Amino acid sequence: MAQTYTIAAVGVAPAANKSMVACFNGAGSSRIVRCYRAWALNNGTSAVSGIASLLQIMRISTGSGGSAITPTPHDSANEAFPAQIVSGTNMTVTTSDIFRRVMWSYDEASGNANATIDEWECIPALTMLWDVGYNENNVEPLVCREGYGVTIFNVTNTVIGTGDFFLEVTLAAS
Repeated sequence: MAQTYTIAAVGVAPAANKSMVACFNGAGSSRIVRCYRAWALNNGTSAVSGIASLLQIMRISTGSGGSAITPTPHDSANEAFPAQIVSGTNMTVTTSDIFRRVMWSYDEASGNANATIDEWECIPALTMLWDVGYNENNVEPLVCREGYGVTIFNVTNTVIGTGDFFLEVTLAAS
């Protein structure tokens, strides 16, 4: 079974052209990172007047800086990530290919009976941005060989609210 990890960026404030969460596999890691799932959850609790923003799941060819995140292993016996593989929020990244684009609201959920998009964005099953599925043999996950990575990238100039962002990845020698 593949060593599986969750990279969690919780309570992240948006900004234009910001990497909300990323994982970059640097040269010399001797590992392959595969991203199977990605989520964006609207878990902000402060009252704000939100606007729609654009999130993109993108391949990156560089990734450094920002606030580091230690991936959480699904099995406590899993190896630690090699130093060449970095993950974090607000990393400086060089983006390239777009895998998915979604409109997103950072407005807080009200919890009333008249559900709007803000309330639906609190349900993990509905906020999965990428899901290749572990038993899907015909579709590859997002494969990050040395020199590549993946990010959930906030494109638009939104500076209110917060969000929680997650990547579920595996780490393998080949």
